[in-house]
Parts: sequence; C-alpha cells; structure tokens
Amino acid sequence: MRYIFLSLVLFSTISLTVSAQDTTSLTTTAVPANIAGTTVPIPIVKLIKTPAALGISPKTQKRIAAIANPPINLALFAVDRRDKNQEGNSDVIMIITIDQVTKKIKMSSILRDTYVNIEGKGMDKINAAFALGGPQLAIKTINQNFDMDIQDYINVDFFGTAKMIDALGGVEINVKPEEIPYLNNYLKEISIIENIPPVNVNNAGIQVLNGRQTVAYTRIRAVGRGDYERTERQRTVLVALFNKMKGAGPALYPVFMNQILPNMETSLSGMNLFKIGGDILNSKSKIIEQARFPLDSSSKGIRVNNIWYLSADLKVTTAAIHSFIYKGISPAR
Repeated sequence: MRYIFLSLVLFSTISLTVSAQDTTSLTTTAVPANIAGTTVPIPIVKLIKTPAALGISPKTQKRIAAIANPPINLALFAVDRRDKNQEGNSDVIMIITIDQVTKKIKMSSILRDTYVNIEGKGMDKINAAFALGGPQLAIKTINQNFDMDIQDYINVDFFGTAKMIDALGGVEINVKPEEIPYLNNYLKEISIIENIPPVNVNNAGIQVLNGRQTVAYTRIRAVGRGDYERTERQRTVLVALFNKMKGAGPALYPVFMNQILPNMETSLSGMNLFKIGGDILNSKSKIIEQARFPLDSSSKGIRVNNIWYLSADLKVTTAAIHSFIYKGISPAR
C-alpha cells in the first residue's frame, strides 16, 4: 500500500539518539504525562547503529564530517501489510531531509521499482528490501546504493495512516475527475478488509478526504504516469498535512502524542519526536522542496525473467540526489 505521511513532517528533524544495539528489536517508551496530558506507549525499534550495519561507507562518513551542521536525513516507509506481524514491501520510500540551520524540509521519493543491489539477495526492486530484512536492510539498501547517511526511519501501514489522518480531521486534496473511480475502488478494498462500509468520493475538486479516502488516493497508479504520478500524490498529501498542522501550536500536542505516535513505528525516541516536531511546526519555513528519483533521463524500464523493473544509472541518480539534498539544486526530470 502506499500511505505516507504526516508524522513524517512532524518528526523529521531529530537528533539521532538511539544507541547502537547488537540486534534489531522492538521496545516501547512513554511520554511523561506532564508533557502530553497522558502517558502513551510508543513503539521504538532499536536498529544496529554502526556504519557497517547501516551501509554508510567510509567515503560517505568523510563527506558528511566535512559539512558544518549537515542536514539530517530520515527514511520514511509505508509498508504493504494487512497486520503488524507482516513486514511487507515498502511501497512508499522517501528520504526526508531537514536543514538543521534553516529547518527547511525536503522530500525525495524513490520509485519503488528501482532496480538495485540488496545485500544478501542481489539485484531486485528496492521496495523488496523491507520485506527481506525489515527497516535495517531497507535503510542499508538506500545508503549503499545512493551513498547516503540515513540512520533512522519512520514506518506506517495503511491502517495506522488512516487513523492518523482522521485524528487531524482529514486533509484537503484536489481530486481529479479521472481519479475518482480508482480512488473508490481502492477504498472498497480497504473497507472490505476492515468490514466497514466505504464513504465514496462522488465529486471532483478540492475537498477534505478522511483517512481511508486519503489512503486510497495515494494508492492510485492507473491514472497518469503510473508510479511516477503516484509519488506526486503521496507528496501532495504530505504537503497538505504540513500546511494543516503548521502553526497549530500546543493544541495539536495531545493529538500528536495520543493518536498519531502510537500508530507509527520508528527508531526515534518519543521525546525527540515531540520536541523537534514542535520546533518544525512552529518554524518559519513555508515551502517543502520535493523531487523524485531516478530521473527520466537516467532510467528506463526493463524486463528480467518477465518481471518489470526500473533500471537506473545509479551513479547519475546518486549525484542528482546529492545535488538536491546537499546543494539545493532541484533536478530536471
């Protein structure tokens, strides 16, 4: 499923404080009642934080060390799964970048069919890494193929995403006429799984979509340029959520702590999510810069054993990602 979101913008700039562990494990932490109004357990996944375990090369470490106040890069995944016991493919893959000085936010979508090397598996679609080895391997795969320095992540599934959006009162989206039948088709699928009657979208235009409707919207692939345009929908939702939450101030904190954090999985500490999320929401940055990789000019579709992949020039793609994230150069498609 392709459900990205919100939490993401809230939590994006964080101090990377989860200490190195011998194994990847799931624990919970709680936010003090005097901050959030209650004590809520938040699922925290402890990753192996050594550079080797994260796939951060010595060359990348040296490059990042040479940057004063380097941007923080965080992976955002949305996994195709029907229950919490499944890993599933990560059908949303984004790098969220936070400028530590200006607090500006950048979103870099990585197309899920991109043909990359996954350690222990060989060449495959990049979205398979999460299913094969969870967040540890998914992060490592991004770092190894694109020379990145990602150390933490956020992951959601469509059930959790819908709940988070509903907690915020829905999100305003401009739905195109040709998108409506596909949106409602995905909505029907979600409703069958949850055994809840769907509330269809009947009209095109700007409107507030509820959680399930928004999830269905982000899954649309048959309209426009397939996955290329779907990533645009995903980023559209993130930007809409950011704009809605911007300036909400302390009134949003109880919702954030009680209804948003419990519906996501992350390697970030709850206190850091809360503190820096608040800093971002109250920052003066109004624009989220966004891009999608690989670029059209450096990728093409191929078939291997009758399976379609997006083959990309990884050196060119890596250079384009770095130019966007570290130099502020928006790529041409």
